[in-house]
Amino acid sequence: TDTGAKETAVEFSVGRRRVTVAGMAKGSGMIAPHMATMLAVIGTDAAVDGRTLQRLLREAVAQSFNCITVDGDTSTNDMVLCFATGASGAPRLARGTRTFDAFRRALVEVCLALAKMIARDGEGATKLAEVRIRGARSTREARLAAEAVATSPLVKTTLFGEDINWGRIVAAVGRSGARFDPERVDLHVDELPVVRRGVSVGPRAEAAANRRLRRREFALIASLHAGRADARLWTTDLSEAYVRINAGYRT
Repeated sequence: TDTGAKETAVEFSVGRRRVTVAGMAKGSGMIAPHMATMLAVIGTDAAVDGRTLQRLLREAVAQSFNCITVDGDTSTNDMVLCFATGASGAPRLARGTRTFDAFRRALVEVCLALAKMIARDGEGATKLAEVRIRGARSTREARLAAEAVATSPLVKTTLFGEDINWGRIVAAVGRSGARFDPERVDLHVDELPVVRRGVSVGPRAEAAANRRLRRREFALIASLHAGRADARLWTTDLSEAYVRINAGYRT
């Protein structure tokens, strides 16, 4: 059910040589954290050994394809491949060098761009929301909170309705398993405050947030003030179109 091509590329210099990292992906429905259900193929003309490339690819996938959800569903079919040909003629990448770091950044950039393309093209999706959790006790708890918000049907329908029903967002964080004091929670839509110390900022603030939800893309930012760990995922809204698409055919 993809509606268009998902392709991107990044270039950087290694000495006098130009190195390219390029990729393409497929996916629109049954998209959830942990790289499901999608396919991606990435190629580079950099010279890098297989073991190093595998490790860098895992790092990049953890920050991209493992951080998107459309409907929270999965299938048995998902894969990300990365090939390095060395055809650029640039020297082999060595750990601890600027060129090594440049390649790592380029690989993450390509993977993240493709991941967002998949989410934007989610079945029936009209919105792409970045869910950020700040100030959790641990990275694990930050991730739990982000996943609870990003996969909540009530949050996703709130986004589609363009009405910042903030109680749904805070409730999702509350049931996630993350430990925090609800009377210290702050919530923003982009830079716009909606909740401060667990209480609504007021009708005007909520109206401003509702206007922001009319945009195609925005961020939901929950600050827990329980620690220093952060996490972010990308999610979509849930529309009538998603139901029609998935009720109308059998796989």
